Amino acid sequence: MKKLYKNYIYTILLAGSVFIFSILFSCTLNGDPKKDFLSIEVGEGDTLWGIAEEYEEANLTKKEFIGWIEEHNGISADSIKPGQVIVIPVKGEKLVQNLASQQ
Repeated sequence: MKKLYKNYIYTILLAGSVFIFSILFSCTLNGDPKKDFLSIEVGEGDTLWGIAEEYEEANLTKKEFIGWIEEHNGISADSIKPGQVIVIPVKGEKLVQNLASQQ
């Protein structure tokens, strides 16, 4: 047994290292995808249709925009309330660029 261990120590160490690095790498891939998108607080009288018009995305229709919000926030269009924070399909950096170009 010692002879077998001695002959394959580098193989065992390499396999163990690969295993540990693969676990660490997979943990970093399972991050929250919502963090890349913009979170907004619903105001008094806001509707998803109004939010879709305000934060219009070129590659989504208003219906698709609203559907994305409903799916990713687990809500329906008629159940949003003032003060509720929702994630919308607008990249955070894109909004900053749009606001800067509007000034």
